[in-house]
Amino acid sequence: QPLWLKRGLRFLPQFRKCPRKAMAKHCHIAILAVLVCVAAKSQPASEATELADGNPWYVGIDSVKVFAPGDNVAGAVWSIYQEMQYAQFSTSRYAILLQSGDYGELQIPLGYYTTVAGVGTSRDDVVVHSFYSNDGVGGQATENFWRSVEGVTAMASSIAWATSQACPLRRSAIVGDLQLSQSGWSSGGFLGDVIVGGALDTGTQQQFLFRNSRLASVEPISGWNFVFVGVEGAPASIQGKPSALSVVAQTPVVAEKPYLVEKGGQWWIAVPSVLSDSVGPSDAAGVEMISMSDIHVARPGDSAAAINAGIAGKKGLLITPAIYGLDAPLQITQSGFVVLGLGFPTLVPHTGASAIVVSGANVRLAALLLESGTAKGAAPAQPLLHWVGNDGVLSDIFTRAGAFHYSTPFHPSCALTRADVHVQLDGPGIVVDNSWFWHADHDDCGRQSDNCYSGNGLLVHAPRVTIYGLKVEHTMSDLVAWYGNDGQMYFYQSELPYHDMGFGAQGFVGYKVDYAVRNHRAIGLGVYIIGALKMPAAIRAPPTASMTNMLAWAITGDSNQFDAIICVAPGQSQCFKGDHCIGKNVCYLSALSPAPAPSPSPPPGPHCKVGESVRCPGSSADCKGRQCCPDGTICPSAPVDFAGCPKKWKGQDCTKIATANATSSKKSYHADSIEFVLV
Repeated sequence: QPLWLKRGLRFLPQFRKCPRKAMAKHCHIAILAVLVCVAAKSQPASEATELADGNPWYVGIDSVKVFAPGDNVAGAVWSIYQEMQYAQFSTSRYAILLQSGDYGELQIPLGYYTTVAGVGTSRDDVVVHSFYSNDGVGGQATENFWRSVEGVTAMASSIAWATSQACPLRRSAIVGDLQLSQSGWSSGGFLGDVIVGGALDTGTQQQFLFRNSRLASVEPISGWNFVFVGVEGAPASIQGKPSALSVVAQTPVVAEKPYLVEKGGQWWIAVPSVLSDSVGPSDAAGVEMISMSDIHVARPGDSAAAINAGIAGKKGLLITPAIYGLDAPLQITQSGFVVLGLGFPTLVPHTGASAIVVSGANVRLAALLLESGTAKGAAPAQPLLHWVGNDGVLSDIFTRAGAFHYSTPFHPSCALTRADVHVQLDGPGIVVDNSWFWHADHDDCGRQSDNCYSGNGLLVHAPRVTIYGLKVEHTMSDLVAWYGNDGQMYFYQSELPYHDMGFGAQGFVGYKVDYAVRNHRAIGLGVYIIGALKMPAAIRAPPTASMTNMLAWAITGDSNQFDAIICVAPGQSQCFKGDHCIGKNVCYLSALSPAPAPSPSPPPGPHCKVGESVRCPGSSADCKGRQCCPDGTICPSAPVDFAGCPKKWKGQDCTKIATANATSSKKSYHADSIEFVLV
């Protein structure tokens, strides 16, 4: 019997013991193991696609490790792990590429800036025993960033993936249990296009997004914000925290991340098609294959000019693991172009220009880390990523701004830098799938990052932008500023800049949708404070927005540090603090959405005296004289010369002959049980 079949058959004794009417968890695992292994027949290793000089594309790039079954993979990956386990601010980067086959008892640990990718045509083609990420510094996983796994099937009975932001797990199958933490705290995360045959245990995770996956079972969840979009087997509830769980049955529009494929010595970039209203893993999705002959390979040390020249006439760009100093943007102008990074390649623009400008339509951009390199004292910098083309997809795009110790000709050690906008989206129809835009709150320069500058994390001017899994932390203007119509956000996590105590007083918030926006949908929004920062509001959005399961969390303080969770008009007159709190520092607002028009309140009567106490139109609130009603209109009994309200008119004027109820034809919106009138 071949090895791939033996590995599946060893689970059959458990299968034979299954109860006849109710299979135990490990019986499901046994069945999945056999099916996965039957599909994972080993393919012989062969020479890779050759470049013009006759060598495989990866020859001479020490940061790319390509393995086949039978190689000494365990020794190589352990050596990389020893180097990268605690190397949070290292300049090293690694991509471990596994060709199709069964790797026996191979266990793969991951540290910083490490990608493990099976390069078979499906998740079933590369079989390993396990991969894992353990708790990091101080026994915690809250700083376990920048590592990823994709394209493998793991046969172990249990996998530990103790990570936080920028650690995507994609296009894989886990035969046993998946534990998203160990004993320490964790702050993730993203899982997409993954099959879990055992139990999913979120453990200490504070928040997480799950998209288009299949889960056999989910252990009870204890964290604060969990969003499941297009997931088979999503849980029905979280005990005691109804607003901590958001389940969206179908994924409105998405395309899975591009990935490398090797077969018979030939290499391609596979580009999955865009799907609408999808559910579960993407195995049946169409895939376009781009040959390596149509791809430019960026190598360590390449300049912006060299890369821009290299991609002319090509269909794709493969950026290999390294840190690249850019004195000009990478210009992506061709429609349908694909940019794929390996091993967290880091692009550092240092002249005030963007790292990447995308003007082509239907561009795919994946697996990159963009870092601020422009000096803080320089003129305002262009966005690290500026996207003006339409209908593109961003997958696993991460940014960071701060001061870091490494030194290169383009990056003085611990230099103070600026990123006025991390990512700006000006093209319609863009999809963003898993991103983290980070102003460093710690570094290897004695917290000099506190003296660097970040403006917006995300700035959206375009219509029809859809985002899954956005994290923005510590930027010093509105973390998200959204001006485009018909936007959608599924899972948002933010941490306000606790080193900037004037942030709230300047009117900034964690999530802002401009009041002129007509339609916006957001589900599962978390805004966090660490320290003593005081905020008038966590979120600002128009009353036309549909907002579900909003969370304000003062992690080390008190919920009163947020005056409100959301304000739906300028100032503090139409703000809502929340409908339920947990403990002293966590509050939720379950919904802001259109509501039926209210029954008209008793009118103040055909006549009233100036200054008399009367009922506000369409409201249960009373007012008198020079006061404003909750909807911003002037009190019906105000004198004729009073104009001190946001809306310079009366809904009714009882000091004269009563007018028709001015609110009868206007739409009403509500935040939970609180209603107000949109004029």
